[in-house]
Amino acid sequence: MRTLFATLAAALGVGGCVPAVQEPLALSCSDYIGKPISARIAAWGPPRTVYRISPSQVGYIFESKQTAFIGGEPYYTVNYLIGADKHHAPVRKVTTICSGVFVVNAPYDAMPLNERIVEDVISAKG
Repeated sequence: MRTLFATLAAALGVGGCVPAVQEPLALSCSDYIGKPISARIAAWGPPRTVYRISPSQVGYIFESKQTAFIGGEPYYTVNYLIGADKHHAPVRKVTTICSGVFVVNAPYDAMPLNERIVEDVISAKG
């Protein structure tokens, strides 16, 4: 009788386990510092405006908004009296907004995009 209660207690303890929620890895605007501006253009599309800030710096204005639906991963609960049940994690809508000025070192206009390195990101407020 004691082993039956121990088995039931273990089954109830395991049956309520739910996987930990993992937050999505989002690439923020500041993650592009030190990388070529071509990586930013490849990831989010062309800039809205390009202008020369100083003789050695160029500013790229980006306005990007991306929405993704994450979740829905299957997980299982086990009840040794009934069996295993398959469930799905809830689906969440995640919106990533990245807008602002990317300041790039470009001493001359003919410099290729893959050699223009992002020095700073000035985020737009709004």
